[in-house]
Amino acid sequence: MEDVSEDIRNLAARHQEFQRQIEAINQQANMVQASITNCDQTIVTINELKTASAEGKTAETMVPVGFGSFVYAEIKNAEKVVVDLGAGFSAEKTAEEAIETLNRRKEQLTKILEQMNTSLTKYVQGMQALESEAVRLQQSGQA
Repeated sequence: MEDVSEDIRNLAARHQEFQRQIEAINQQANMVQASITNCDQTIVTINELKTASAEGKTAETMVPVGFGSFVYAEIKNAEKVVVDLGAGFSAEKTAEEAIETLNRRKEQLTKILEQMNTSLTKYVQGMQALESEAVRLQQSGQA
């Protein structure tokens, strides 16, 4: 009987570890999903600015100047975009190159998200196996 109790405690400890891993993966997946959404929004914005510029319209935006304050500004050249390359580096690109860069980043993030979801599935399956094993041990201990 004591061996069964010890086994159940071990299973519970492993179950809690799986829960912590699942929570960590969920938090990371949410951040990756937010980055994917940010890429999509940026692509839409660049396309809208290009369209407005091509139609001869003046695009107006608000530019942050600090401490939650903004000024209105007109976009003079929607064909040039400064894109974050990562690791603190940025580069000026054409609007089309910027969109290509963002689409590549989105593809990379989507692959990472898929890997996270695969890991998540494995942890959930592991938790279910532990739960089944705990039930089996409890039933054998009661017999």
